[in-house]
Amino acid sequence: MNLFPQDDEVILYQTGFSDDLLGRKKISSQLSELVEKISDPLVLALDDTWGSGKTYFLKRWVHDHGAVNGGKAIAVYYDAFESDYLSDPLSSLMLAIRARIPDDSQEALQKWMAIGARLAKPAFGVALSMATFGAKQHLEDIGDALVDAVSTEAKDSSEGLWQRERQKLEALDAFKKLLIDLTVKELRPIVIVVDELDRCRPDYALSVLEVIKHLFSVPRVHFILGVNGKALENSVRARYGAEVDAHNYLKKFINLSFSLPRFVGERGADNVVAVYAAKKGAEMQLPAQVLNRSLELLRLVARSNQVSLRDVGKILSKMALLPSELFENEYHIGYIDTLCILLVSSIVDPIFHSKYANENAKMEDIETFIGAAKIKTTEKIGQNSNEHFDRQMTTWLITMMYCSIPDEIDGAEHLPSWRKSIGTRFDSFGGLREPEKIPAKLQSEWLDIFRL
Repeated sequence: MNLFPQDDEVILYQTGFSDDLLGRKKISSQLSELVEKISDPLVLALDDTWGSGKTYFLKRWVHDHGAVNGGKAIAVYYDAFESDYLSDPLSSLMLAIRARIPDDSQEALQKWMAIGARLAKPAFGVALSMATFGAKQHLEDIGDALVDAVSTEAKDSSEGLWQRERQKLEALDAFKKLLIDLTVKELRPIVIVVDELDRCRPDYALSVLEVIKHLFSVPRVHFILGVNGKALENSVRARYGAEVDAHNYLKKFINLSFSLPRFVGERGADNVVAVYAAKKGAEMQLPAQVLNRSLELLRLVARSNQVSLRDVGKILSKMALLPSELFENEYHIGYIDTLCILLVSSIVDPIFHSKYANENAKMEDIETFIGAAKIKTTEKIGQNSNEHFDRQMTTWLITMMYCSIPDEIDGAEHLPSWRKSIGTRFDSFGGLREPEKIPAKLQSEWLDIFRL
């Protein structure tokens, strides 16, 4: 049995969606179609929660764009977080692009790199970073540009502020023209994937956006940003103050946003978190009974809660730490279900978990956690069957009530009549004393032995 889910190894520019477990091929193809047909410069944000699989998707997309989707654009992957120790992102971004440009364009590329060295700041820092990233093959032209940049920055301000500003504008214009030449020569757009932007230092993350907007805004050059939008908004507030309208500020840099699909299969047959949990749980050789019951609960909870793939991994790891005695003995299904409620809620909703494990959960807490609207837990409306009735959801709801507010079960008349026999899921006679103490007991005996 493994303790952690094992993700498949990714070799950048070589690994694609050969195993489309999470149903990402369709949106991969749609993204390729978009960046190929639009000539205006685009900045798209893959805006999704942490742990949703953004990096998984983007690293595979840069391969499949050309190899599977038939895209002509040169796809570049740039991990912004790996370079955020630098003072300026331009040098590392340019070097990531250079590594993907074919050899027959190296002359134009060499000139572009030299002009870029004039624009990066501070110039001396750029010299060091470019050497570090392996730009020595173009050292003559780049070196000349860096010497000029350093000497220009060192001049006394009395020699003319306006002259230096004019030189910067001329360099910016030359930079963009040479970038256009690269796309024209190749007859191919360039698409740069900038990943992990929300993990960077706030000033560095915003510097990346400014570089994209001011230096790379030319036709047929597109960017795809892998971000958590809320985290990026926090970077804006960290730099400009809590009162700034961070959402609208980011609109100046980002044209379009999209998220990864939450469901997979025909007509959205299953939630991606449940599909992922089923595969990884089986690979980890987790006990089938607890895994299967947890999957059923996850499907329900994911409808009303944000559940990421990373959350699923934590739940599965907690499952792997359960004592062997739990699986060697026969327990009533009610105890297994209560264990699954504790497992899932500890990661998905820690506040509810604390209430449930400490005899403080109320009816509204339970309904909110499981998304149990009355229309789905009412078996009949008048004399007629309710077509919206969800028996699985209702069973979980009443099970949670039994272990937290058992005295309220009789009075919950909108629930099915079989609610009164829910105790038989814990005891053949259905007559346990103080069932509300069960969650605390299971938490102590099964979950608190080892903690992640």
